[in-house]
Amino acid sequence: MIVENIIENSLFPLKSSDSVDFALETMLSLQISALPVVDNEQIIGFIESSSLIGLNPKTKIKGILKNNLGWIINEQHHYSEALKRFSEFKADCLAVVDAENKFKGIVSKSSLINFIAQSYTLTAEGSVICLEMVARNYSLNELNRIIENEDAKILGVNIFNIPDSSRIMINIKLNTVFTDRIILSLQRFGYEITATFYNNHDISDSDNRYKSLLKYLEF
Repeated sequence: MIVENIIENSLFPLKSSDSVDFALETMLSLQISALPVVDNEQIIGFIESSSLIGLNPKTKIKGILKNNLGWIINEQHHYSEALKRFSEFKADCLAVVDAENKFKGIVSKSSLINFIAQSYTLTAEGSVICLEMVARNYSLNELNRIIENEDAKILGVNIFNIPDSSRIMINIKLNTVFTDRIILSLQRFGYEITATFYNNHDISDSDNRYKSLLKYLEF
């Protein structure tokens, strides 16, 4: 899925001629802490609400823009690139452009999280098994073979580096909550299981999706 598909239609940019007062009111009404500033379909910078506090309300924002190039993303990029940029550049929003660098729209953190939370990997009933191993020993083919031999399917995999080590943590989403035989099989092949999570049907669906997302992505 590409970035173009997760543009949040309720968000709109500011103009360089807008005042501090208007910018603050706009960000408050949109419930967002930063917005791109666009003139003639071109992004000329970004403005953050925190940088406007204490300024003359009538001041034009043109002179106080930030040039956060990492906050600009092409509409054809995969959504994972947007996720990376929110983390790497501490972005409050991402401005989306086309191949000619014309402004197309805005992606917020909340719109991206909501999009990911609706994926089948997260919404499907099942479980998450967490493993740790030396990075060079990782083989998705072998993991898939072991798990499919126990009549289960892998719905998604997420891999994280463990700081200051050569090891990685792997979160595997399965299509089943019956994991005892799968865990025993993985352990029989030398895999270290560190945790297992299951869908909780006693909480609301929205809470379930959100908590599953946090567990799966390890935010």
